[in-house]
Amino acid sequence: MTQHEVTELEKDILAWITDWNEGLAADSVEVDTDLLGGGLLDSMGLVGLISYVEDRTGTELDYADFDPGAEITVRSILTRCPEAE
Repeated sequence: MTQHEVTELEKDILAWITDWNEGLAADSVEVDTDLLGGGLLDSMGLVGLISYVEDRTGTELDYADFDPGAEITVRSILTRCPEAE
C-alpha cells in the first residue's frame, strides 16, 4: 500500500471538518476517516461539506450520489471531482 500525500485541497477540507466540529476532531480526522460513521458529520454537515467542495473545485456534485449508509470520506468525495485531481 502506498502512502497518500495529502493535497492542499484535502487539508482545507479537513480544516473545514475540524471547524464544523468546533476543533474537537483536529487529531482524529484523516482523508480516509468515515465522516458519517465516525460521528464527525451529520446530514447537515454533509450538505455543508459538499457545498464547500463544490465551491472550491467548481464541480457540481449530485447529492443523490452520496448514500448515507455507505462510508463517506474526504477521498471518496474528491473522487467525484475530476477538477480536484
